[in-house]
Amino acid sequence: MKYTMKAKVLINPTEDLDKVLKALSNILDYDELEIDVNYIKVTGDEESLIRLRESLEKRRIRNTARKIMLKGLQDNSILFKLSKQAAYTGLVNILSEDLSALGEINIRIETDNVDAFLDWIAPQIK
Repeated sequence: MKYTMKAKVLINPTEDLDKVLKALSNILDYDELEIDVNYIKVTGDEESLIRLRESLEKRRIRNTARKIMLKGLQDNSILFKLSKQAAYTGLVNILSEDLSALGEINIRIETDNVDAFLDWIAPQIK
């Protein structure tokens, strides 16, 4: 299974760029970083979501994460959002809709095997 991760987060005028970068770095490893006046984009490969995966397991939210990821399924892509505020504190909070006034971290996973990816990042727990 191969996948690529792309994440984008908007920077609000009242936010500190370093804090937004910290939020991303707390939960994702990335290979490339693009900083614009209004947003930050990061991309990564198979290693980029290991901390996210471990956090889903540790917080025991894999079933919820899997359901939300399935809702964001589009062909060979999975779209989901993480709370920017929670990420800043080092926590993963996967969102089913836009909830935060500060915005979210939008993540797109492109994979050659959606089922294998979902089983890896958020296996179904019975």
